[in-house]
Amino acid sequence: MIKKIIMIAGLSLALGMSTSASAGDWANPCNPCAMKKNHNPCSMNPCDMKKHNPCNMNPCDMKKKHNPCSMNPCDMKKKHNPCAMNPCAGGDEAKKKIRDGSFKNFQAAVSAGKKLWEDETLGKSGNSCLSCHSDFSLLNFEKRQNFPHYVEMVGDVVSLDQMINYCMLNPMEGEQLAPNSKEMTAMGAYYRAYRMQFLKAEK
Repeated sequence: MIKKIIMIAGLSLALGMSTSASAGDWANPCNPCAMKKNHNPCSMNPCDMKKHNPCNMNPCDMKKKHNPCSMNPCDMKKKHNPCAMNPCAGGDEAKKKIRDGSFKNFQAAVSAGKKLWEDETLGKSGNSCLSCHSDFSLLNFEKRQNFPHYVEMVGDVVSLDQMINYCMLNPMEGEQLAPNSKEMTAMGAYYRAYRMQFLKAEK
């Protein structure tokens, strides 16, 4: 009888040790792949899931209602279309004019600019733009520079409008032209046409 009790106790102890060892191995943090599947990070490949699988949630595969690929703002109705809400495309009532009067075309501005270019009464010196720039003189057109650029005479980087006003104040001894005036636009238009004439002659 005592022998049976000892054998049963030994067997129980052996089973207990075996169970503990197995539990220890099963919960071993150093072996995550030995855990049960529902807690096993090795079996939780996101691309193996269904409901929460990011691999199955390609936005381009979703229904059109929620598909960002079909929500091109330029395809939306005009009411909500930012492409149709360009403030620069407003009607005449929304426009604010920069000056009184306008040129109907580029050539009209060039013609007005040519008259100013040759006008010796623009300043007090008795000079005109043509006095210094006859036959493309002193304009450095051959450098093919676009404004703004550095101008040695000014000692600064200037725009075309600023260069025109520098000449108005200094060689011409006159007054600056208003930036938004028709005169400034005409001068700029003639300068461009004059440069195009030079480049055409160069070919």
